[in-house]
Amino acid sequence: MKKRKQYIIDKGFQLRHTFSIIGIVSVITAVILIAITASVVYNNNKLTENNTKITNIYEIENSIFVSLSSLPESVKDPVLRKALIQNTKNHDRNMETLNRIIAFNTTIIRYNKILLVAILAIILAESIALYVILIRKTHRISGPIYVISNFMKDIIAGRDPKLRPLRKGDELQEFYDLFQKMVKAIRSRGHHTS
Repeated sequence: MKKRKQYIIDKGFQLRHTFSIIGIVSVITAVILIAITASVVYNNNKLTENNTKITNIYEIENSIFVSLSSLPESVKDPVLRKALIQNTKNHDRNMETLNRIIAFNTTIIRYNKILLVAILAIILAESIALYVILIRKTHRISGPIYVISNFMKDIIAGRDPKLRPLRKGDELQEFYDLFQKMVKAIRSRGHHTS
C-alpha cells in the first residue's frame, strides 16, 4: 500500500492539538529558561564585578609592593633582607592567584553564555522535533477519519465504497472495523431488497 505524502489532513484538528501541546511545553520551558537566564545574568554580573574588584586589589597591591621594594638595595640587615625576599615571593604568588581567579571567573562567564545559547538551540530543536512528532501522531488519527469520511461521502452519493484496510499504526482501528461491518451490513441489505 502506498503511503500518503501529506501529513496534515485535518488542519484544524492537527494544528490545534499540535500547537496547544507545543504551547504548554513552551510555557514550561520559558519559565525554566527565564529562571536559568536570570541566574546566569546575575552570576555573570557578580563575577564581572568581582573581577573588577580583584583587578583593583591587584593594581593597588602591586603598586604598594613596587614602592616598598624600591627601598635601597643597600639594606644591610639580613632579617630585613630576608623579609624583603620572602615578601617578593609572597607577592608573586598572590599576583598569580589573582590572575588565576580572574581567568577562572572569565571562563565561567564565557561558559555561562555558551550554555544559554546551547539551551536556546536545544529548545528550538525540541520545538521542531515536537512539531514533527505531533503532526505524525495526529496524522494517525486524522488519516482514518479522512478515509472513513470519504467512504461516507461515497455511500451518501449512492456509490459503493471500495473499502481498504487502514495503515499499520493508524488509530481508530476498532472504530474502522465497526464501520466496515456497517458498510457490509448496508450492502447485504441492499442485495436482499433488489
